[in-house]
Amino acid sequence: MFHQKKQITIAFLFITFIFISCKEDAAQANKTVQNKVKEMEKSENKEKVLRHVVLFKFKDESSEERITKLNEAFNALPDAISVIKDFEWGINDSPEDFHQGFTHCYMLTFASEKDRDSIYTPHPKHQAFVASLQEDLEKVFVVDYWTNP
Repeated sequence: MFHQKKQITIAFLFITFIFISCKEDAAQANKTVQNKVKEMEKSENKEKVLRHVVLFKFKDESSEERITKLNEAFNALPDAISVIKDFEWGINDSPEDFHQGFTHCYMLTFASEKDRDSIYTPHPKHQAFVASLQEDLEKVFVVDYWTNP
């Protein structure tokens, strides 16, 4: 009789252990699923946008004053062209020597290719800015891409 009680107790403990383990695994699986759903919702809520990245390499003979004026002119474009959703710029600060002389970087954001191609690119303010660069610009590097939120 004692032996049977011992076997029943061990079986009960074993079943309890399995039940608790399954419950913990289910709770962990549920948490994992909830996290994945949140990630998917965040990704779906983020809007894809078109980035237009422009890098300038100025001629060695271009004065700092002239480069400053060109920079100010580029910075004025978002106020003049409403389809520019966002704009930021900066000067190269990389310790690596891979910049190939490109010093000024600008990033513009558009909602669509149409905004970039049909409104921004032919806009008189943009065209005037591009024309003003010719005297001082040695090279320009442009990359456009759709974000992958």
